[in-house]
Amino acid sequence: MRKVLLFLVFVFSCLYSVGQPTIVSPTFPNSVGLFDLFEVSFTMGDTYSNPYDPNEISIRAYFISPDNTVIPVEAFYYEGYSFQKIVNNIDYYEQASSTNDVAWKVRFTPTCIGTWHFKIWARDASGLITEMPNSGSRYYTFTCTSVNNGEGFISKANARFLKRDVVKNGVRQYHSFFPIGPNIAWYGCANYGFYHYTRPRGIYEYEKYIDSLDGNANYMRIWLNRYQYLSLYGPEYTQMDVEGNPIVYFDSIINQKDSAELDYIITYAKQHGVSIMPCIFSFGDFASQNEHDLSDSSNWNNNPYRFIIDNPCEFFTDERAKTITKHLIRYIISRWGYATNIVSWEFWNEVDHMFYMCDEWKFIDMDVVAWHEEMADYVMSTDPYHHCVTTSIGSVDEHFSLYSTVFDNLDFVQQHNYQNIQNTQSKKQFSYVLYDKIYKAHIQYNFKPFFMGEFGFDQYFPPYYASKDPHGIDLHNSLWSSLFSTAIGPASFWWWEHLDSEGLFKRFMPILHFCENLPILSETFKPSQTGVISGHSLVFDNSIETYYMKNHTEDTIYGWCQDTAFAYQSLRWLTDGTHWITTNWGLALLFDENAVFDPAGYVYTLSLAKRPSPSSNSNIITIPIESQPIGAYYSLKWYNTETGYVYSTSVNYTQVQQDASGNKYVSITFPSFIRDVQNQTILNTFGDVVFSLFLIDNNLSN
Repeated sequence: MRKVLLFLVFVFSCLYSVGQPTIVSPTFPNSVGLFDLFEVSFTMGDTYSNPYDPNEISIRAYFISPDNTVIPVEAFYYEGYSFQKIVNNIDYYEQASSTNDVAWKVRFTPTCIGTWHFKIWARDASGLITEMPNSGSRYYTFTCTSVNNGEGFISKANARFLKRDVVKNGVRQYHSFFPIGPNIAWYGCANYGFYHYTRPRGIYEYEKYIDSLDGNANYMRIWLNRYQYLSLYGPEYTQMDVEGNPIVYFDSIINQKDSAELDYIITYAKQHGVSIMPCIFSFGDFASQNEHDLSDSSNWNNNPYRFIIDNPCEFFTDERAKTITKHLIRYIISRWGYATNIVSWEFWNEVDHMFYMCDEWKFIDMDVVAWHEEMADYVMSTDPYHHCVTTSIGSVDEHFSLYSTVFDNLDFVQQHNYQNIQNTQSKKQFSYVLYDKIYKAHIQYNFKPFFMGEFGFDQYFPPYYASKDPHGIDLHNSLWSSLFSTAIGPASFWWWEHLDSEGLFKRFMPILHFCENLPILSETFKPSQTGVISGHSLVFDNSIETYYMKNHTEDTIYGWCQDTAFAYQSLRWLTDGTHWITTNWGLALLFDENAVFDPAGYVYTLSLAKRPSPSSNSNIITIPIESQPIGAYYSLKWYNTETGYVYSTSVNYTQVQQDASGNKYVSITFPSFIRDVQNQTILNTFGDVVFSLFLIDNNLSN
């Protein structure tokens, strides 16, 4: 340790120069708990025209851990804001006020207990360098204390799943981490789409959503690029200049009010056990107008990047645009990289849709890929906490050449999927669609984790569909099927307003409880299902659809099974009037808005009297086995899909068998206390159950 300190003293003394830049009065706590925020605040003797440009002013702290590891952390410029919740007879909204607190800060999260040392270093455009402290011990110190419970950083566990550094009951170890929760991309604002708010709700709407997630989910995805809402650059429609036009933040100035909002959101989410994936850019900000709503201000006309590039596609190649983007990313990492509840940085929302903004979109694949490689390398060199990095693709089939290469230098693959299941021509289930998309991604990217970052039932969300499934049956089914697809977590639902209005945040809760007890799964897990594809549908033995995943040795199998009568497409046919219409693609079966619906139907009430009967007279589910010998024993447990907890502490057993064709398998029997085929009744809400199989003995001589 002494040699490391002496070496750094020598380096800093060689760099030190009297004069500017001047670091004034650093303040910081004497101690902080493991995984908690350690923050240093100070001012500078000079002001800078662009405090976000490291070529003009670069300030960095070097932290030396108790085990002598040196960790560089960038400082950031800060302006304080306070918030007040204003409630009127119509609505509530956020009122933000500047506190006139201008400072520089370093945010750091210690990852081991003991005494830490650090020094602050600054260099301005003249090349002059200074350091603090410049006298005495020449190092500041603080103590990182132990905690009984704490959650550290999230990272890749292997090529398939994520993990988290955790202290639980005083014991530190890595736990599995499955992101479970919806998108909550922005807060409500006046004059946008179906919003009818008087003013932006700001942090108080996020408070409401995070409160709803607490105990039900552990994850949400947010956007940093919607000008009416949370945005670090672009027009701020709640702050006007002297001529009454929105103030535009860009390049030499970042939106400090919205930055303070993000401070609050990240801190509040951590307090409630919620982790976040922030998305930096979205294609809509580069479109001539937002395709969903003409009143949306997030478009190319209001995008400040148009001041330096002629068209959106130059964003990926113009050197000045890339430099400014790096300044933005650098600021994001320096201000919020400390947060242990950041799942990953997401560069783009549906970057493939940028092609529609380009005249020669077929030729920009390589530019988009090169941009992502450059930015990923920049994050790797800048982020001391090594958060994961990703981006997202909206239309894989249409832009497969981009999809197949853009993730090569990123940490995990992400795509989005929407299905208009109102006009499906078959009983094809969205639960299967999601599973199938993730299964194909597993084949394409067998060396990368995968996440379905958005899904929804019809992209433009007609309220008519929402009225058809007020209890979230299709949501429930889609979450469970996608969980066992070997994605890093269940698919993330998009329409958070629907979840709120219908009280459906609770649909994530059983998956959260189930996953809390899962170990870190090996990267050898692969998905499978027991059905046979026939046309547009899957046909399952005994009408029990089963999705499961197992590792290469087949000593561990997790899965979900459901009576096919409880799939949403089957349920809504029980009550809907329907008709066929002619489309460009042929005949399509639609909901009939003029039909007389059964108000006591199962889709509407989950009434016991309305539940379907079992679709067959057998509860047997057959799962193929290849790696284990005939006679090998498995323990079998069943889990409640409405709580996520095991039904009983008692354990059942099953053995590997062989059929007449020489195929090995295990049989499990759908619990009769759920699917009572003798009395032709289903005794739980969704007609489904989760199971686990663990190999306990494959030594046949015992």
